[in-house]
Amino acid sequence: MTQAASRTGGRTEFATEADFVERFVGKLSKGRTSFGKVQITQEWDHRAGFVDVLARHRRKTLVAFEAKLDNWKRAFHQAYRSTAYANKSYVIVPTHVANRALRDRDEFELRGVGLCSFDGKSVQVLIEASEQDALLIWLREQAHEHFDALEDELATEPGSGRRAALPAMRI
Repeated sequence: MTQAASRTGGRTEFATEADFVERFVGKLSKGRTSFGKVQITQEWDHRAGFVDVLARHRRKTLVAFEAKLDNWKRAFHQAYRSTAYANKSYVIVPTHVANRALRDRDEFELRGVGLCSFDGKSVQVLIEASEQDALLIWLREQAHEHFDALEDELATEPGSGRRAALPAMRI
């Protein structure tokens, strides 16, 4: 257990939402979730707001994650907004909060938003997000351009002009 979290009453408590996101990104960046190996960016600004975590698979699928420690309904609305450009969008909350959110499973399924729980050790997909067609095609393209720029930045070795091997994921 890190200093960022403590164990209380059988559940993991995170000190802050930033700690929660940092630990989630750590798992995601190691490819140790059902989402596999992905590229990652945090706090991606898409003019209408920020998405906590945006990931891209090698097959160019965008997955948005909205994280909250308690207010899953706010995360749900933010995640739903992300369905306008992301292929899939998820709410990620601590396990005890996810159990409350599951009571509104129908709303998640109706809107195509997924639900994940994270206890500090593992990520569980409780409701699978639906694949979305982009309503804001320009925004989906902008997200891909952002990831492409990260690849370009990391791919060229300084001074050699050669392309280096790309890591499978980035933060």
